[in-house]
Amino acid sequence: MQTSMIQVQEYFRCHLQRRSWQQLPQDTQHAAVKMAEEDIMLALGCNDLDTGDLLIFCAVCEQALFLAMAEAQVQSRPQQHGNLKSETIEGVGKREYYEPAASATAARNIAVGQLSPRSELFLSRLPAFGKAVFSRG
Repeated sequence: MQTSMIQVQEYFRCHLQRRSWQQLPQDTQHAAVKMAEEDIMLALGCNDLDTGDLLIFCAVCEQALFLAMAEAQVQSRPQQHGNLKSETIEGVGKREYYEPAASATAARNIAVGQLSPRSELFLSRLPAFGKAVFSRG
């Protein structure tokens, strides 16, 4: 992991949403930071992050919080049951089951796929962020 979890914890020590971050299990925190690093690398179009750059480090931390909170929101959403289905086969028996609601299935399978507003704010301060790079060759 490129980003030190000690530095990440220090970042969130003075954050308004520190309690939300601190209540997350450590494995969730680690996973959120790892995914955030990958999101920021994709946004910057690079294969490696310079987390020594304060803007990049802050963008990673904010993206990690955004991803973790989005996941927590999906986890806390009440289970939605779809329609009750019933089948009866003469001589065999009857069974009933809930067909999953399409909205519940979609919510579990869709990745966030976006940067947090605060991550974008930090990245927008980088000189090369958001500029198209054209090459001839």
